[in-house]
Amino acid sequence: MWPDLEEKIVAALPRGERFVGGFSVMRAATGRDAVSCDVPAQRRPRVLAGEGGLWGALLSGFFKGAVNDVGSPSTRESVEDPAGRPERQERNASFFGGWDSLAGQWLAAAQPRSRAGLVTAVVLTDRQVRFVYVPSRRLTGRLGDTVEWGACFSRDVLAWTRRRDTSLDVQFGFTDGSWGTVTVAPEEDFLKAFPGTLSHLVPIP
Repeated sequence: MWPDLEEKIVAALPRGERFVGGFSVMRAATGRDAVSCDVPAQRRPRVLAGEGGLWGALLSGFFKGAVNDVGSPSTRESVEDPAGRPERQERNASFFGGWDSLAGQWLAAAQPRSRAGLVTAVVLTDRQVRFVYVPSRRLTGRLGDTVEWGACFSRDVLAWTRRRDTSLDVQFGFTDGSWGTVTVAPEEDFLKAFPGTLSHLVPIP
């Protein structure tokens, strides 16, 4: 994690929690199968509402189109019937679980909506796994001063992590049987946080 980003996050941590590690996440570039990890817009949290302004809104619209951050028919679907899990495992699917599952909540937190450019990070503390959003100038990458906390998960609900393929796309598996895929960076920071991550050659648990 960038030193300045880590410094801002550590300074904003809730009292009594100790920073253990962290890494940035974004929507997975792969896994655009019939049931993808693209979260429906109404489930994606709006963040950094005080950042960006009109100019930010215009840039946000431009970059949204540039990175194809738009909805698709697949975002209206989810597979959550336990009977369908073995098939999803065998197909190395990017997502299994409904949008209310732990994986669905994880994916939503990883795909926020904002008028401002931002960095989305996953932060591990000695107690929790937290999502955090920090504004970032789209052209310069300079970080803003705001630190907004998002969804928070107990470390106990993360059952496993696994590379989906040879890219930086990683599946996060949860104790309710669901899993979802996000792109992680830097890779070294992610592996420090999750040294037991499974290879893509190992079947989905």
